[in-house]
Amino acid sequence: MLGRKERDQLELYMCGSLRDLVPDDHVLVKVDRVLDLSWLHEEVAELYAAGFGRPGIDPEVAVRLMLAGFLLGIVHDRRLMREAQVNIAIRWFIGFGLHEVLPDHSSLTR
Repeated sequence: MLGRKERDQLELYMCGSLRDLVPDDHVLVKVDRVLDLSWLHEEVAELYAAGFGRPGIDPEVAVRLMLAGFLLGIVHDRRLMREAQVNIAIRWFIGFGLHEVLPDHSSLTR
């Protein structure tokens, strides 16, 4: 019998983690195993103006995005953010779920 896959089905929930979908030998998994950015927030805290303007992008997310772009050969911020919209490995690496809105590309250059 000929089957047909419906492409417009909504995803209601996901069991497990995005990490389960990223191969162990992926470059971002290898880097994540050794990358420790726990010091970053304290180091850059004085550069942020508390109580003024809209909240800035998490500095760890910004560093992880730029690192992912470098490692994957994506040099343009707009292209990196378009890739992050559909690339599960990048979303996992920066700590964003499938349904979370990503930062705007301009957040990386300002």
